[in-house]
Amino acid sequence: MEEEIVKVSSKGQVVLPADVRNQLKIRKGQRMVLTIHKGVILMKPVKKLSEMHGILKGVKFDTDKAIEKLRKEWDMELGQ
Repeated sequence: MEEEIVKVSSKGQVVLPADVRNQLKIRKGQRMVLTIHKGVILMKPVKKLSEMHGILKGVKFDTDKAIEKLRKEWDMELGQ
């Protein structure tokens, strides 16, 4: 794991070093996911939907059955 020392500005901003941005292909305006885990801040780029194409390839999932199940659950909650 690489470590870099960065400074927090008065606005709470942190500049990611260029080598880190280049390595992770982080571009201006890109959204990041920030997680706090056991006192450690973790940041990772949000994946574009287009980059997730094929992620579920080979996974069998019956959408129609899932939707029907949700409808039944909602109807039960609404007392219908």
